[in-house]
This record gives sequence, structure tokens and C-alpha cells, in this order.
Amino acid sequence: MEIAKKYLKENLPLKALERLKELLDNGVNPEDEWKVHELFSAAFADLGVAEMVVKANFNAMRTDKILRAQRRHFSNYLFTLHYLENFDEDHYLQSAQMYNMLYQDVDISFQNTAPRTQDKIHVAFMAPNFYDSSAARFYEPLLTCYDKEKFYVSLWSLADDKKYYRETYDSFTGNILYKVNEYHNVSEVSFEEIAQEISDAGADVFFDLGGHTEGGATLQIASYKPARVRMTGFGYFDTTGLDAIDFYVTDEFLARGNQEYFTEKMLVLDNGLVFTPSRNMRFRKWHLRREPKPNFIFACYNNFLKITDRYLYCVKEILNAVPEAKMIFRDTTPLKSRQDALTDRLKEYDFPMDRVEVLCSDPESYLHDYEQISLVLDTFPYTGGMMTALAIYFEVPVLNLCGMSHSQRFGADMLRLAGLKNFIVTNTDDYINFAVNFAKNPTPIEPNKRLFRVMPFVKSFYRMIERVMKCVE
Repeated sequence: MEIAKKYLKENLPLKALERLKELLDNGVNPEDEWKVHELFSAAFADLGVAEMVVKANFNAMRTDKILRAQRRHFSNYLFTLHYLENFDEDHYLQSAQMYNMLYQDVDISFQNTAPRTQDKIHVAFMAPNFYDSSAARFYEPLLTCYDKEKFYVSLWSLADDKKYYRETYDSFTGNILYKVNEYHNVSEVSFEEIAQEISDAGADVFFDLGGHTEGGATLQIASYKPARVRMTGFGYFDTTGLDAIDFYVTDEFLARGNQEYFTEKMLVLDNGLVFTPSRNMRFRKWHLRREPKPNFIFACYNNFLKITDRYLYCVKEILNAVPEAKMIFRDTTPLKSRQDALTDRLKEYDFPMDRVEVLCSDPESYLHDYEQISLVLDTFPYTGGMMTALAIYFEVPVLNLCGMSHSQRFGADMLRLAGLKNFIVTNTDDYINFAVNFAKNPTPIEPNKRLFRVMPFVKSFYRMIERVMKCVE
């Protein structure tokens, strides 16, 4: 396995796969089999093969005998299910409920159920980390703009912040820590002890910002019920399946018709979504040049794992119908293996490669790219998050194919809030036709500011917290 790890570190996933297959063929110690499948998942992720990532995560969960690690593999499986072209809500819900069965023996005897004594409502936000990230851009205002006369906010992080600060200072994190009442780094504390500390701190509401991201570590803490009320949302886009979570916070558009697929009760906010651009994003928009484009340029800046066969079929049809147009794919990782794998995939589909660019992530230049993009072709069924919001912020139109499930409506929700409903379609024929017609008759967009209005979102969220607490007191 060390050889396979070495190949992965060198970004040689094909060699790693060869080695891993040898290990399974020759027989591996049953106690170590899950480690092989975990490495399979990493190798297939480095190649952008979503179906095999899902399968490897399932096999890692199935073969692991250590409960805590088994939960982690199961969370990875649930998360990566969303990459599949034929995402099935019923299967996902059933799997999430099976995940919940791994918590049957959790001891919650320490939970503090004494009457509240403090005047302010204490909300404890739990996250894998509080660094700048795609998810953080959607929840930052909750941590920085709350009413300190009514609420007391504490943050609980599982990341090694001191090590992170030594390597690269994150001004986003620094700003958040300056605004909240308390901050706790619990990276070296057991899950049960973290829950005990949160309970002892007098938290009224435990808000999970991780869900099944990062192996579901925050959910393992939520399972101990460290506060009277447990909620989730913003950092994850689907049900957790965990009985210990009472509520999922969302908005009406996302929630529509989806309560039956959530084990949590949905709390629907009047203003349930906001995007806060970073300082660098604001600076780039200020200096963005609106020059005429010599060619119409389509773009996809989403994680390459989101690129399904059906999506590629649509993109190819669009390029065939608009022969002067170009297409840019830019990944969210710097891995050349993913760049090469997608290039090979496009060639197999007989894409016009002279009009296609496949690029790796580049944090230094990707914001500049928005000057040349004419239309973003959002992936489906797993749509863009921050990349969609960022395009809208830069006044670049985004075409979205809206699905029925909660997780498949996120991109459409942002367009709806920005007053761009005409860029939302519901089937592949309309997706192709819209893109072709728009390329022939492009028009500038003028998004409204609702998606970026912070205070209505913050006030709506904390009013909801107050209503919930009145019901439990």
C-alpha cells in the first residue's frame, strides 16, 4: 500500500490503481482491506471517475470493522452519490437512514437538560474548519453580523488552526474570530469530549455546518446531542439521515416537494440563501473589463467529478450547433491527471478539440477568466455552488438544468434570487436549445442584489432561532 500511496502523492493514479489491483488479486489482510478501497477512492477521484469513487467508498465502509471509521466511509459514500448521473432520492434516503443505525449505542447521558438561565440564546456552530471555502461564502454573515444583544455565538473547529496559520494566514478566518463571542479549536479532542464541552458551555442550539462533507466528522459530534436543539444546513445540501439532528434550514424553493426525503424537519426561511464575495472577488469585479468578445465562449468551472455523460452530450450538441464558439473546462483541483482524463474522455466523444480547452485550477487567474466567458453551462444533476454564485456576481449568465431534489435545485435557486429565472430549464432539449439561441443572440444580464443582501438573510435566520427556542422552553 505504501507504493500506491507514493504514486498518489506523485499524481500517478493509474499506476496506483495497478498496484491496488495487485494487492486485491494477491489477497490482502481482511483487517486492511478497507485501506485498499480507500486508496481506490482517492485514485479514481484523481481521475474524475465518479462511479468508481462511489463504489470504492461503499466497499471501504463495508469492509471496515472500526465503527468511527465505518461512519466516515459511509459519509463519504453518501456525499459522492450526488456525483452520479442517475442520482436516486429514495436510495439516498434509505442509505442515510442506514447510516443512522451506526449511532444506536451513542451515550448521551451527559446532556444538560436544566432550564436555561442566560438571557442570550447561545448558538454553537460546528464545522470541519472555519477557513475560506465555497461553503463558507454562504454562511459567513451568520457568524459576523448577528445581534450581540440577543445572541451569543461560539465556533467549534476540528482543524489544526495553529498549523494552518503558520503555513498561510487566512484573513477570512481572522475576521470571523474577531466577530464571534468564543472560538474553540478541538482538533485534538475526542468527539464525545467535544460534545461534552459544547454542552457544558451552555449551548442552546448546536448548528452543524459540515453534514456529510469531510467524512461526516461534525455529525459524529452531533450524535451526542450536545444542545437542546440540533440543526444543519448551508454547509451541506441534503438530509443527514441522523436522528440526532432536529431541523434542516433551507428556503421555500429548495424545500418544495422534498420534506419526505429528509429525516430532519425543514425550517423554511424567508431569505434562505446569500452569497458573500471575498475581498479578492470584489477587487476583481471592480477591475473587470467589459470588452467585446471575438468569440462566443461557453465555460464550465465546476469540479470535474460533476461532469456526467449526459452533460457532455449536451455540450457537444451545443458546440456542433454553434461552430464558431469555444468551450473552456476548468477544474477545481490542480491535478493534471484529471485534466488528462477529461481530455481523453472528450476525444472519445469526438469533441471538436480545436475549440476546447481543459484547464486545471489556478487560484491566481481564474477570476480574471470571467472577463471572457459568454455563458456558463452549469453541470447537472449536481450543479455549481460558489462557481454559479460567482458568475452571477460578475454578471456572467449561467444556464441551469433544474432537477426535482433539494440538492439539484441549488443552482436554480441562486438564479431565481438574482432575477434570472429565464436561464433555468428542466430538460436537456431545452438546455441545448437555450444555449444555441443565446449564443446566436447574446444579451447582457443585470442580476438584482437579492442573492447578495446579507442582513435580510441574517435576520431571517436568527428570527427562526428565536421561534424554535420559544417552543422548547
